[in-house]
Amino acid sequence: MFRPIDPHSRPSSDAFTMLKRFSNFKVVGPAAPLVAEAGEDLVLPCSVKPSISVVGMRVEWFRLHQTDSVVHVYDGYEDSNEYQMESYRGRTALFKEELQKGNTSLKLSALRLSDEGAYKCYIESISWMFELKLQLWLRDVPVGPVKVRSTLSHLLLVALLCCTLWTEKKIPVKL
Repeated sequence: MFRPIDPHSRPSSDAFTMLKRFSNFKVVGPAAPLVAEAGEDLVLPCSVKPSISVVGMRVEWFRLHQTDSVVHVYDGYEDSNEYQMESYRGRTALFKEELQKGNTSLKLSALRLSDEGAYKCYIESISWMFELKLQLWLRDVPVGPVKVRSTLSHLLLVALLCCTLWTEKKIPVKL
């Protein structure tokens, strides 16, 4: 149970020792946005440095700027998908053997265009919490050329062009 800190009370020497102990730690991740293609698997990097075990801690991955935002939760030595966004079910995993080393990176499988955006890695113990924000960009997947035979009606060509505009992809058309 968490309770607010009384600003007028003096912390005990144990609290100072604990704060000093954890002040040397930080959470690290990518220096630049991650770029991937839809359909690929990708690791969203996040880890505590210097390395400490986070096995008994709470690790949460969120989407920023979304109402339903839970991507993955690890708590009480196990994964919990109770509040996980439906679109991420069955597509996320932590590297359990790496938690002992402070690695809380998240593997996101079968990327979707809707996965693009800002993420937050949140790590919490009884005495401290850290968070890291990162950005994921998905690049357009090139589509191969479409051949249209000259014997087809103009209606098909118009339908193909409308489809091209709707998908926002540039599809080369060869007549």
